[in-house]
Amino acid sequence: MWLTTTVCGGTFPPAVVVMLTITQLTITVANPLPNFVFMMADDMGYGDWSRTGGLADTPELEKMSNAPGAVWFQRGYAGNPICSPTRASVMTGRTPARTCIYAVEQHILCVSGVGGCAQGEYGLANATREKGYISGFYGKWHLGSLSDRGVGSPDCYPIPANGRCIMGYWKKNGGCCYGIDAQLDLSHPLNFGFDEFVATPECAASATTNCGCFFYPTPHNNTPCELGHYHNGGTTGVPYLECMQYYVGNQSTPTTTIEPLTFVSGLNDEDYLIDHFEGLLRQSEQLKKPFLAVIFFHGVHIPYVATPATRAKYAARGMDENEQDYWGTIEQIDGAVGRVRRLLAAAGVADHTWVSITADNGPEVNPAGGQGTGNFANPGRTDGLRGRKRDATEGGTREISIVEFPPLIKRNRVEAQYPTITMDYMATLLDLLDLPHPMGRALDGASLVPFFNGDVTERPVEAGIGIHGSFPYGDTNHVVVNGTSTNPYRCPVTSASARLGDVPSNFTSAGHGSQFSWAEGNHLKLFGCKGYCTGKNCNSTSPGFKNPGWHFFLYNLTSDRAETTDLWEQQRTTAQAMFSRFQEWQASIVHSQGPEELGCNAHWTFSRDDVRNHDYYYGGN
Repeated sequence: MWLTTTVCGGTFPPAVVVMLTITQLTITVANPLPNFVFMMADDMGYGDWSRTGGLADTPELEKMSNAPGAVWFQRGYAGNPICSPTRASVMTGRTPARTCIYAVEQHILCVSGVGGCAQGEYGLANATREKGYISGFYGKWHLGSLSDRGVGSPDCYPIPANGRCIMGYWKKNGGCCYGIDAQLDLSHPLNFGFDEFVATPECAASATTNCGCFFYPTPHNNTPCELGHYHNGGTTGVPYLECMQYYVGNQSTPTTTIEPLTFVSGLNDEDYLIDHFEGLLRQSEQLKKPFLAVIFFHGVHIPYVATPATRAKYAARGMDENEQDYWGTIEQIDGAVGRVRRLLAAAGVADHTWVSITADNGPEVNPAGGQGTGNFANPGRTDGLRGRKRDATEGGTREISIVEFPPLIKRNRVEAQYPTITMDYMATLLDLLDLPHPMGRALDGASLVPFFNGDVTERPVEAGIGIHGSFPYGDTNHVVVNGTSTNPYRCPVTSASARLGDVPSNFTSAGHGSQFSWAEGNHLKLFGCKGYCTGKNCNSTSPGFKNPGWHFFLYNLTSDRAETTDLWEQQRTTAQAMFSRFQEWQASIVHSQGPEELGCNAHWTFSRDDVRNHDYYYGGN
């Protein structure tokens, strides 16, 4: 626990410190409980900010990464190569497979007795609530529906004669409704300890975010929607983007309320979210309580739309409209991060507040479309890392990862080797608050406190970093050059591991997918993928079926960050030992999925084929 203070070479609890003169203090503990701000961008590539070669101006991220009390982890990982699973990993500190979230729009973050869950999950705000915090969630949720009231409520309109709902609405309780995350049951931030939220159920535009919701079934909006490079109406031919409504939830009032926003949200969505964070900060000051804020930006997921002023800046650099919106949205995320840090400084709480920024997965495939938009080249960059979004290789999971926390981080540093992952947030928060996990469940993250204190320099073997991927490796990662589509990312059909007989014939992924990665220490990583198949060869009931099989690879990321050289044969004993520990970890995940814990593995909303064929397969997760 960090709540001791060093004074004149000795360590004392806060009660002793207050008796000493301020000039003697190394750290002043004005509020013994730290505040927390966890921020996450959407589909932002590792190479999308200025220190890794991105074309956006990101001076605020540079300032944060260079701050005296900050660490830039160059090996920071998302809990999964797609959206919803990574969000679950942030909330719980557990790999998303434990709560049966393998893909998007497929399973809720478990609430006891809902959606097939025997028990519920325990999240960040559940923990801080135990210590008297106030808390707020702002941005993209994508872990369950926010409302399910049906026809007669503000959420829905009657299903039309053709039986089809417009984009952004889902059939529920006899209507076409916009509080729904696909067909998922209710599971919203208030279920996990938050006092308030301002959130969308899933992907949404990064400008006038909910504007499309005010045009159907009858137009009732005088505010023009900001369309950016989608100004021709995308594939829908209408002057608005897909409806994705903001909901405002509050359980600090006498009656818990969850209602849709009645007006069009701000032109700059990043600023709109920080406006609500500022409100939480003011509440914290008035109530004299510490706070937890979780801010999940919509950018730069499709449809990414920057403000006209920001676009003009990049137009002056010769960029096309698509690039203007992409890099402009990155700059606006950067501006939001800077605004958070300035607000904390002005409130006098920056010296005891945790601030972090990461992303949920790598950059989108190229080209990409979704949410009613046409296909556009995706400018996102990986800084030379292999793969992109949906790939469990480095390009799909390695993210920007900056942590600023002055009480423990005593000097600025760029950490090139020590890996961290989004599951570490919960483990670190529990450590800082001196809280055990109340349910005694396995956590998959490791506290960063020992690293910040200098007690460890290499990630412990027992804190291996495991990631599952639901999609076949490279399945959506096509690249179009001069009108010709190619796919340079496919699981190889041969490998040293398979040739040497090291791949168990009955191997399956606890993440119900076709990829995994497992990293130990500061250097080595296993990557596994199932061989690619096409057509009838993918159907196990077809006469032409040929099992493509799994292949495992070993990489040294210190010397080979692009994962080009398989070391399985040269370091076979090490690789086999790592795989054995990975299998032990997988066994614990299966236990969590079963009736002894969450009991979630008996309930599926979509099959994998449903997810693949759904409109959101490209660009929607």
